[in-house]
Amino acid sequence: MMRFGWAVLLAAAPLAAQFDHSAWDRVLKKSTNVLGEVDYGALKKDRKDLDDYVRRLSEMSPDSKKDAFPTREAALAYWLNAYNALVMRAVVDAYPTKSVRDLGLLYGFFRRKDHTLGGTKISLLALENDIIRPRFNDARIHFAIVCASISCPLLDREAFQPDTVDTHLDRLTRRFLTERRNLLLDPASKTVTVSALFDWYKKDYGDVRAFLKKYAGEEDRRTLGSWGEFRIKHFDYDWSINDPGSRAKAKSPLERELAGGR
Repeated sequence: MMRFGWAVLLAAAPLAAQFDHSAWDRVLKKSTNVLGEVDYGALKKDRKDLDDYVRRLSEMSPDSKKDAFPTREAALAYWLNAYNALVMRAVVDAYPTKSVRDLGLLYGFFRRKDHTLGGTKISLLALENDIIRPRFNDARIHFAIVCASISCPLLDREAFQPDTVDTHLDRLTRRFLTERRNLLLDPASKTVTVSALFDWYKKDYGDVRAFLKKYAGEEDRRTLGSWGEFRIKHFDYDWSINDPGSRAKAKSPLERELAGGR
């Protein structure tokens, strides 16, 4: 009877509440447009949801409270959302600015250890390179984390959630590689020009050609498959801030083309 009673009690015990990303989802839907541009000026005036979410990030993480993140997907959703939210909050604090590169020498914006996740001080650089990349070993994350710059992936208007994070990453990767600013084929020379992300993080992609053939748009996949070998070049990276109207004024005609098509 005693053993049965404990079994009943354990079965009835409530599960630990999982981390709530709804405030961040509201920020994204309210402040980000379909071009991935963020209205930092408006956020600076009405930042309650953003500040509340960043405060909750500071109080709890998959490292500090494991039972709130019971799966790999729950942890991954947290870290991806955390990166984007911390970038946004840091830009809002400093806005107006022309680029995150203006917010500290030698990429100091990314190196400063002035963020807190689960009670631990951390830099954006460490969050990306010491946590997200090595723990999850998934090259698709490079199309999910956004450093507030024109050449970054478009900031999505939906927060990552544990039950959909895998399909979400797949969608963002495929979207990134359907944009000519990130993947441009020159049939005459059998040359593919891709985002600088493929240069900076080439180890993460393994066989870059195979990666492109898997995730590019249907027409580009067919073309790449028919070429066999091809040469790879990289676009220059535009660090201009991704605020409203920035893409239409970008240096690259392919960025402006994207703005005109959406």
